Amino acid sequence: MCGRYKRKSDKQAIATAFHVNGHLDSVILPPDDDVRPATMQPIIRVNKDTGERDLVMARWGFVPSWHKPNERFPPTTFNARAEGIEKAGMWKRAFATHRCLVPADSFYEWHKIRKKDNPKYEITLKNHRPFAFAGLWGAWKNPETGDWLQSYTIITTDPNELMESIHNRMPVILHPNDYTRWLSREETEQPPIDLLRPFEAETMTAHLTDNTQDEMFVEPNSK
Repeated sequence: MCGRYKRKSDKQAIATAFHVNGHLDSVILPPDDDVRPATMQPIIRVNKDTGERDLVMARWGFVPSWHKPNERFPPTTFNARAEGIEKAGMWKRAFATHRCLVPADSFYEWHKIRKKDNPKYEITLKNHRPFAFAGLWGAWKNPETGDWLQSYTIITTDPNELMESIHNRMPVILHPNDYTRWLSREETEQPPIDLLRPFEAETMTAHLTDNTQDEMFVEPNSK
């Protein structure tokens, strides 16, 4: 599960780190120390027409194209399990052509050892550079209003040696040299399933936060 993360980098720092060229002027992007599901956050994807990397705002919590306007948004689609993602009905189309980067500077996880007041950890890279979760994005058109909603999910996988003492899942973090392949919108016979693996534990660090009594964002059957 990945239910909270931090994004302290502004849009220019994100653009520099992830080589974003398009759609910057229209984005208002203050830092967010506690990114939560159902909020609008920046993602990076390839523009189909220009081939450039765009920074766009999207809802954290994937909304499929077949969603009905009179129904509530799916409550558990802020994460997607890597296992079988290329075949799952909710994810297979997005995995084939709608992959994205989700910029972050750290993420939070609670070590669930009791019913409440569980210790909260902040996990980051040792080099303190911004990094990218592997994400999938979708676009849903409200048939009643004609408005489009962009949305995304963060993919999770098995924990590495650092994370396994805290939680049984971790978000997929991508290496910079894999960004181009991950963002490609071309359907191939060999989709990048091999990138959905635990990040190297020796490059990461985790520490207890001062506020260990935050309530964890939990939905039924969340990933």
